[in-house]
Amino acid sequence: MKKVFIYIFIMLMLVPVQGSELQLFGDKKKSANEKKLTDQDGPTFVKSSTTETGRKNIESIIHVKRIPEGWVFRDELLAQWESNLPAVLSIIPDTTVEVIYHNDTRTTKDGIVLPIKRASVEFQYTSRLTHEQIKLEFVNVDFIYSTTNNNDSHYILEMITKKIKLKDTGFPQLTSSDIIKHKVLMEYGTPNEFDGVWHIYSDLRSTYKVRELDERNLKVEMNSLQVLKKIDTAIDETYSKQGIEYKKRIMVQGIDI
Repeated sequence: MKKVFIYIFIMLMLVPVQGSELQLFGDKKKSANEKKLTDQDGPTFVKSSTTETGRKNIESIIHVKRIPEGWVFRDELLAQWESNLPAVLSIIPDTTVEVIYHNDTRTTKDGIVLPIKRASVEFQYTSRLTHEQIKLEFVNVDFIYSTTNNNDSHYILEMITKKIKLKDTGFPQLTSSDIIKHKVLMEYGTPNEFDGVWHIYSDLRSTYKVRELDERNLKVEMNSLQVLKKIDTAIDETYSKQGIEYKKRIMVQGIDI
């Protein structure tokens, strides 16, 4: 009887210890697994899903407008790049504008200094909120090939410059930064480049640059990349060594020896 009592007592002592040990190790295993899932699976999955969803939402609400391909007024293209001078003059609302002709120079890689014929017209436009000073600039590419090409129809639209002054709008007062934020960036999206002054956009046909002059004044510059390429091509074809030789061959065809 005494042996039986001792045996029961030993069993009662061992069972809680083993159960506690089993429970203790079981908790550690479960806690480690939960920590592993929490550290690795949970945050990684949620972060990736949120980031991807946010990016898709942003891309779905941004609408980027194409940059101008010439002289645009109230979202209407009045004169595209390479329009000739007489055609553009017929569109300008100010009939008193004066065409200013001037010569530019260009030095080739072979050291040849050649004249570039240019022309410009400048006029003003006033709206309810702004006062604009617009300058349209033209270049005569055909003159590079032959000096006989020197009438107005040979001058084509190359560059547009605008100086925009904001009027007193009372409260709230529009500022230059408002135009950059709510007009330029909202319509054309993120610029291709920002050099600290100019917001610069470009595509295959044009460049479009906007900057703040001060709190109430902005400047806009637009260029035709195709016209610039035409100038480079004309100079290369006419004033390079190969171009000069070709021109000489054409000239001597009318000489009988």
